[in-house]
Amino acid sequence: MTRIFLFLLFFIGVGMIVQAQQIAKTNSGRVVILYENGTWKYVDNKSSDNVQNAAQTVVEKPKVINAKIELKDAETQRLNFLNGPSAKLKKYFKLKNIVSADLNLVSKNGEVRLNIDWKVMTGEGYSYFGYIKKGCLISLELMNGKVVNLAYTEGFEPKEYEKYGFSTYKTHLNLSLKQIALLRSNIVTKATMTWSKRSEEYKISNPAYFVSELPKLMK
Repeated sequence: MTRIFLFLLFFIGVGMIVQAQQIAKTNSGRVVILYENGTWKYVDNKSSDNVQNAAQTVVEKPKVINAKIELKDAETQRLNFLNGPSAKLKKYFKLKNIVSADLNLVSKNGEVRLNIDWKVMTGEGYSYFGYIKKGCLISLELMNGKVVNLAYTEGFEPKEYEKYGFSTYKTHLNLSLKQIALLRSNIVTKATMTWSKRSEEYKISNPAYFVSELPKLMK
């Protein structure tokens, strides 16, 4: 009887752990475990067995959050969200081919603004990417398979630093309540930016950015 009781306790404990975790694989091939309290960590994927075991012991279906969103006036710190090579720049540059984006969120008067600072490692950003025009967008694929399209409502020109070999696009866009609800409960597995001249997918450096930062704007 004692053995049966201990087995039941063990089984219940494993079930509780499974329910408290979610798993997703990023476009860089790394496996991420997301916990219900908003924290996350990478699984050590040096061993394919570790990745397979992790995938078998956590729940892939994300928890749906239906709670009403109540915003407060607040601002988050600037953090890097994506950082990776550009398919276009790699054709011409072996080293300086990186595109990165730092994000921060500002909530005011019930609206949420996402500030995005792009940095492109070429002093002639317009030649390769053009402008960010009204209608350009960032497509974020979530671990539940849904895609959130963040569309720009105004245009932005690059600021080119040819002497230093990079260009910047200082941009912003607004998030709807529906987008906030999706982003705060799912990590991002893919990010694709549509510039005026081309679309490219970039490597995500912080897949749980919105999960960890959006709650800071809520009451």
